[in-house]
Amino acid sequence: MNLVSTRRLLARATGRNAITWWTWIITFPFAMTVMSGLQYVDGGRSLGRAAAVAGIEHIGIGVLLAAAYGVLQLTPDRMRAVVALLLFAAVGAARPFVFLGSAALLGIPVTVGELGVRVAINVVTCLSVFSLIAIGVDLVRDHRGVFRRLNAVRQAAEADELAALGRIRNLRAVSVDAVLARIEDAAAPAMLAGIEPADASRLLRSLANDIVRPASHELYVAEEAQPARQEARAESRAEAAAEPPAPGRIGWLRSVVSGIRPAPALPTAVLFVGMVAPFAVGEYGIGVALGQTPASLIILLLGNIAVAKLSSRVKRAGARVATVLTGYIAVGVLLTVESALFLRAAGYSTTLIAFQAFVYPVVAAAVALVSSLSVRVRADQSAIEESMQAAVDAAARARAEYDHEREGIARLLHSGVQSELIASALAVGMSGGTPADASAAVRDAVDRIRSELRGSRPRTDARTRIRMLADSWRSAMTLDVRIDDEVWDRLDGDDRRCEAVVDAMSEGLANAVRHGDGSPVTLELDRGEDDGVLVLVTSGGELASPGAGIGLKDLAGRAEVALRERAGGVELAVAIR
Repeated sequence: MNLVSTRRLLARATGRNAITWWTWIITFPFAMTVMSGLQYVDGGRSLGRAAAVAGIEHIGIGVLLAAAYGVLQLTPDRMRAVVALLLFAAVGAARPFVFLGSAALLGIPVTVGELGVRVAINVVTCLSVFSLIAIGVDLVRDHRGVFRRLNAVRQAAEADELAALGRIRNLRAVSVDAVLARIEDAAAPAMLAGIEPADASRLLRSLANDIVRPASHELYVAEEAQPARQEARAESRAEAAAEPPAPGRIGWLRSVVSGIRPAPALPTAVLFVGMVAPFAVGEYGIGVALGQTPASLIILLLGNIAVAKLSSRVKRAGARVATVLTGYIAVGVLLTVESALFLRAAGYSTTLIAFQAFVYPVVAAAVALVSSLSVRVRADQSAIEESMQAAVDAAARARAEYDHEREGIARLLHSGVQSELIASALAVGMSGGTPADASAAVRDAVDRIRSELRGSRPRTDARTRIRMLADSWRSAMTLDVRIDDEVWDRLDGDDRRCEAVVDAMSEGLANAVRHGDGSPVTLELDRGEDDGVLVLVTSGGELASPGAGIGLKDLAGRAEVALRERAGGVELAVAIR
């Protein structure tokens, strides 16, 4: 035990829990042993009278403890440690006198005995036992608080994770289903009955501009609201950790039991020998006490080591606790037997040493609880920090997954569905077919959109996907497509780059239709710098506005985007690395 640990234990022993109800309750067994002087009652012949004196004596000790508690409440913090220890010693010194007063009150004859020795015995006992109780109570209350916070943090993290997963699941259903439902509702009349090609073209463009485009924009700008929600959840977790609900007693006890470990061997042995030493000196003399001390230390030390090794082999928590307690009982019995043999050999009575058989297990178990709780408190505090960090990491991952899903749906609507509708609108408008043909074209467009939104389209390679997209637009406009053969090598196996090329093509061609003058459009896919791909879309007309729209802003996050007027036309250049 180092200096830091000693100071920490002293602070616990003399802190806010230095004197509590537990100090009085837990010391009741000591009031029923020879350490309280029962051997001096009626010559040690009447157990009933001895118990009566012990009971009154313990009530008197309770009054003294209450008075000591009041003194501590008035003691400045800088003097609290010294005053608390002095009060422990004072209560111990007063115990023999309270014993005599209790006997006098009941009219039961007692002998005084070696009063000085009895005072010393009780001072040492009270200093040791009261301090141990105070440390234990302080640790128990600390651990309950830490345990509450740990559970609150874990529960909040689990709730956040479930909520994040639910939001991700709901995002696609809500956004996709809502857009698809609106498209189907708006297109239903045209799909059920005939419609003129020009009206079908206007309908499809209306679906693109009035339903799909706003929905994609809403998803793109939804990110602005996320930090506030994330911050609100973080504050909620902090409040839950600061004011956690009380844990269930069963759960807390299970946590304590699972963390019980044997007491440290040497400190426990030294503590008990120190507690018993005044009694041994008073009853048998300093020579016998000194002769007995080494043997007692060796038995306790070796016994404690054996208990530790034996319990370390037991995996189940309950069985391990039973092993520890049984081991300490065995050590206490062994110590009692050894002391009896030693005293008998020295010519002394062994009647008064039987208390070691049940007092030692109590003391050792208390030390085991204190040391185990001390370790458990630190471990749970570390677990709180780890859980908080894990919650932050999980929230960051959930946020990233949510944003990825949101941006993916936004791109699907903006670059995929919107482009599909615009291309279909152009194709229907140029077809010159019958109303039935136009109705079928609308139905086909809605079916393709449904498949695209439901994710039921088969996965295709980059070459097939890009050529199909180019052919779709070529059927709807005058489009000159030029693709460098080396582009395919740069796109094969790179889904991210392929997705960016598809989005750049869809955005550029849709803008060419929306803002162009109807002149032929050129699409070029060429080699870019650093093994990248350059997408060029050139159309007639002029820039409608100097700023980039939502789609181009999204592309700018994944590539270098340049939109400029060139020789009476507009050129979109997207360099994808």
